Amino acid sequence: MGEHKLIKSLTMFSSTIKISSVSDYIIPSQECIKPLMKNVKLQLDDPSIQLKPNLIKNQNNVAKVSLQDCLACSGCVTTAETILIQTQSLEEFLQAIKKYQNPAIGISPQARASLSYVLNFTDSEMHSILHQIFQEMNVKLYDMTEYMKIAINNSIQEFKQTNITPLLCSECPGWVCYAEKTLDESIINHMSKVKSPQQIFGAIQKKNHDYIATIMPCYDKKLEAVRQENNEDINIVLSTREIEQFVKDYIQKINIIPQQIQLQTMAINFQEYHNTSSNNYLDYIIQSVLMPNWTVKYNIRKNKDFNEITIYNEKMELQGIYARVFGLKNIANLISQIKTKTCKYKYVEIMACPLGCLNGGGQIQIQKNTEKAIDLIPKLKDIMISQKVQLDNSYQNEQEIFLTQFKHIKNENNFQW
Repeated sequence: MGEHKLIKSLTMFSSTIKISSVSDYIIPSQECIKPLMKNVKLQLDDPSIQLKPNLIKNQNNVAKVSLQDCLACSGCVTTAETILIQTQSLEEFLQAIKKYQNPAIGISPQARASLSYVLNFTDSEMHSILHQIFQEMNVKLYDMTEYMKIAINNSIQEFKQTNITPLLCSECPGWVCYAEKTLDESIINHMSKVKSPQQIFGAIQKKNHDYIATIMPCYDKKLEAVRQENNEDINIVLSTREIEQFVKDYIQKINIIPQQIQLQTMAINFQEYHNTSSNNYLDYIIQSVLMPNWTVKYNIRKNKDFNEITIYNEKMELQGIYARVFGLKNIANLISQIKTKTCKYKYVEIMACPLGCLNGGGQIQIQKNTEKAIDLIPKLKDIMISQKVQLDNSYQNEQEIFLTQFKHIKNENNFQW
């Protein structure tokens, strides 16, 4: 299943992390985004900041990762990953839907874009193909864009009402797992309490369906689905990669005619600072506070995965600074700023995977030596946006709020999913 890649060396000076001999751009399942291995050496100016999660248990020189550990990169071949694949696998899904009267499945735009690119269909055609496949199986297919809208509007409402600065986006379950296992309440209290689109989809549709699945770009969404506070709203999560061959085989098995259907999108792509790889939380937060004649300035900080957006009013007076931070290396820098009280941001969109959700560990692996992830992502972004109707996101003050909770895990033995 692939050999775990080792990070050769890591040193810290001031508040900046420098990693040598490794690129932060990953090909799913090939590069580990976490410095877990024992050869990694850390030198931290602030000893209270833990960059190295205490996840690896060594016994007889064998490394093991427990079930609750983050699988964002899918690079660790472990017993835990095997258990997850067995309990939340395509085979389990195919058996389960035979037992239920009214099953449903939702697909994220990122997962569908990956399938569209690999199978050489437009995004609209891919959705119509999936609709026909699941209809044959008596499973109702949902586009999860509408639930992204709910999560974003909930996040806007939370942002407008909170006194917490910075407010940290918490949709990414890899980031959540990392934070709960390695950081204390001083950071966790900054995390948004809004449920992810996946869990909002489950909370709403469990009233209409007796079994609910999702197709997501990230293995960590499996962990999110089994958190106790999510009440089994989602029964099973499949990664894009897990259903690739199944979809290919099904297309050949039955006579499917791709159709052009109208899809909606929450992606925004008309400003330099917009990023469509994940779910655009920062874009809509900024949009909710912008006034006519205000100015938005975009700045790349340490790398393309650490972006800073500054807003000025018509008199060029500062109105706020915001950030988008992808990848654990950049997240560590952000945590250092928060702990040393030098963080100037009002809101931060955080994702554990470099390049965001389109580069999630569950996405279909690209062919070796033909295309790099950093070159593939712009093509997937185009697929997500092209030929779509922009979903109306007019903000409403009065709306149902879907909230969750996070906690610092002091005793790993008591950690429950």
